[in-house]
Amino acid sequence: MTCTTRIAGGLGLFWLLTGCQMVGPDYQVPEVKLPASFSQSGVTWKRVGAGKEPRVRAWWRRYDDPTLNAIIEEALEYNQELAGGAARLRQARALSASTRSLYFPSIDLGVRAERSRTRFRGQGGGGDTSIQNNFEVPVTLDYELDLWGKVARQVESAEAREMAAREGLNALALAMAGEVAQTYWALRAVDSDRAILARAVELRQRAFELLQKQQAGGAISGLDLARAESELASADAERIRLDQDRVELVNALAVLSGSVATGSRIPVDPTLPEAPRVPVSVPADVLRQRPDVRAAERRVAAANAEIGVATAAFYPSVSIGASGGFDSMDLGNLFSSDSLVWSLGPNVTVPLTGQKYLRLQRDAAVAAHEEATADYRQTVLDSMREAENAIQAIPILERSEQAQRRAAAAASKAFELSTRRYEGGLVSFLDVVVAERNRLEAERALNAVKAEQLAVSVALFRAMGGTW
Repeated sequence: MTCTTRIAGGLGLFWLLTGCQMVGPDYQVPEVKLPASFSQSGVTWKRVGAGKEPRVRAWWRRYDDPTLNAIIEEALEYNQELAGGAARLRQARALSASTRSLYFPSIDLGVRAERSRTRFRGQGGGGDTSIQNNFEVPVTLDYELDLWGKVARQVESAEAREMAAREGLNALALAMAGEVAQTYWALRAVDSDRAILARAVELRQRAFELLQKQQAGGAISGLDLARAESELASADAERIRLDQDRVELVNALAVLSGSVATGSRIPVDPTLPEAPRVPVSVPADVLRQRPDVRAAERRVAAANAEIGVATAAFYPSVSIGASGGFDSMDLGNLFSSDSLVWSLGPNVTVPLTGQKYLRLQRDAAVAAHEEATADYRQTVLDSMREAENAIQAIPILERSEQAQRRAAAAASKAFELSTRRYEGGLVSFLDVVVAERNRLEAERALNAVKAEQLAVSVALFRAMGGTW
C-alpha cells in the first residue's frame, strides 16, 4: 500500500466516523401571536415558503390619476434612494455568490524565477562561490472539508442577507411610492384650497366694490367698507401663502422623482377624487405582503446561521493540501518529466488557545440573533399598528365627512340668509362678514377631510404591503 493510499484511507475513515454534521441551531421563524382578523381573537402566523410572496402591483393606479401614475413611475426609476437600495442588493448578491465559492477548492498557479550567488567558506578562511538559477511553475490546491457545516452556515447567512436586501429594496420602493402619493394629494388639497379662496376673494371683491358705491352715495358708513376691505385682504393673503405651499410641494415631488427642483411644473388640478376602497386582508396576509416584515424575518435567519459559523470555530479544521509543478535550474528543462514535483496530504488544525475569544464570538452571535428577533417582532407590531390605524380611521373620516358636509351646507345657507337680510336692512354688515367667514371655513374643513381620506387610503395601501 502506497503512502498516498494510506492517507486517503485514513481520511475516508475519519469522514465516516465523524460525518458531515451541521453545528449550531437550525432556523425557526420567531412566532408572533396575531389576531385572526383585525380587532378580534388570535392566531399564529407562519412564514410562507419561497416563491409564494405576492406579486408587486401598481396600487397607485387605483386612483385613476394619470399625473400621479407618471410621477410615481418616474420616482421608481430615477429616485436616488432607490438607486442606493439597488446597489445594496447587487452587493448582497455578489457576496452571496462569493460565499458559495467556498464549497470548492482554491487552486493557484504561480511562476517564479530566481538567480542567486552562494559563497562556501573554507577552513583557511578562503572559499568558493557558486552562481545558480532556479525556475519554478508551482500549482497549489487547498480544500477545507466542511465537516461541521461552517461553510454551509456561511452560505445560509449570505443567502438570507441577499433576500433581506431584495425585500429591503421592495420596502423602500413601497415607501417611496407612498410618499409620492401622500405629497401629491397634499398638493391637490392645496390646489383645492386655493380654488376655494379664489372664489372667496372674487366674492369679497364684488362686495367691496358694491359697498364703495354705497358709501360714495352716503348709504353706509365707512366702518362697513373697512370691514369688507379687511376680509378681502385676509382672503387674498391666505391665497398667496398657499402659493408658497404649492411651490414647496412641487419641488418635493421633483426631488422624489430624482430631478432637480428648478423649473418643476405640475398642472393645477383643484379636484379631489373619492378615496378608493381598499379590501382588507387578515393579519397573516398583511405580514406575507409587507416587504419590511419579510426583510426583518430574513435578517433573523441570517443571524441564526452566524451562530452556527461561530460554533464551528470550536471544532477541528480538516483540509487537504496538494501542490505540484515544475522545478528546474535550467530553463530549457523546466517542463521535462525530470522537473516534475508534487506533494499531497491532509492538514488538521485544532484550536487550543483562544477559547475565551471563541466563546465571546459565539456569545456575540447569539446576542445579534436576539436583537434581530426583537427587531422582527417590533416590525410586526408596527405593521399591525399601522394597519389598525388606517382601518379604524376610514369609518371615522366617513362620519366626519358627512358631518362636515352638513356644516358646509348650513354655513352656505346662513350666508345667503344674512346677505338677503342685510340687503333688506334687517342686520348689520358684520353679520354678513361672520356668515361668509363661517362658510369659507366650513368649505375648507370639508376639503381637509377629503384630503385626509386620500392620505389614509395611501397609508392603508402601504400598511397592506401595497397589494389588494
